[in-house]
Amino acid sequence: MIIRAIFDILIVTSIIYLALIFIRQTRSYFMLTALVSLVLINLVAKTLDLGLTEKIFQPLVTFFLIIFVVVFQREIRRFLEWFTVKGRNLARERTRLLSRNAANMIVEAVMVLASGKRGAIIVFPRDYPLDSLLEGGFALDGRISSALLLSIFDPSSPGHDGAVIIDDNRIKRFGVHLPLAEHFADFARVGTRHRAAAGVTEKSDALALVVSEERGTISKSESGVLTSLDNREAVELVVHQFFADELADTQTTSPWQYLVVNNLSIKLISLAIAILLWFSLIYR
Repeated sequence: MIIRAIFDILIVTSIIYLALIFIRQTRSYFMLTALVSLVLINLVAKTLDLGLTEKIFQPLVTFFLIIFVVVFQREIRRFLEWFTVKGRNLARERTRLLSRNAANMIVEAVMVLASGKRGAIIVFPRDYPLDSLLEGGFALDGRISSALLLSIFDPSSPGHDGAVIIDDNRIKRFGVHLPLAEHFADFARVGTRHRAAAGVTEKSDALALVVSEERGTISKSESGVLTSLDNREAVELVVHQFFADELADTQTTSPWQYLVVNNLSIKLISLAIAILLWFSLIYR
């Protein structure tokens, strides 16, 4: 009986954990509010033996799950891709490491672009797959150099209005169209280029550097938030820190750390919710 109960709780904990990770990765926080509300109402109805409320809200949970799958099918697909990538990374070292020389060339190119007021977006993916977020562009897979970046963002280049994707120590694509940020009010004073940089980082864990064509300013975007970089040192810090973090992840990540230590707070919350549900719905 005890072993069966433990196994039951662990299964529910895993499901809740995946749901919370999905909500965090896709930033669907209103879904969390709706889900928690339905669960609480069901718990109250079950505990107080409110027959009518229970009969009404039990079908609503099923209906909610169907609507959830239909509305968020793209996000679910991207999440499964991200989760698969995380799993693969446990079995092999990542190669997404940038040499100091390549990082310096990126910084140099960004500074030249800013001084000449030439608009640019450079995107650095992390773990979350970007394929479903990107449209158009040209495949390149070229070695990183300041000259190549400057030529890509030259006004006469066919792809200068799009973004450059740098991954695995290579310039993978250029002229790429990015999704625009959904929170329009937050970007009333910036142009489409900044909204695109915020959009791709709003929907993924990527880092983006954006150069303003109008003002020649440089900004970074992470988690959909734009931050100004006022000088070369600030740009260098962002670029080098990004790839230093990637190196640290490669050196320290292990299956044990990922399964037990990473996201420990979310795992504990999931376990607590599962135990609460078990005592509320099963234990007599």
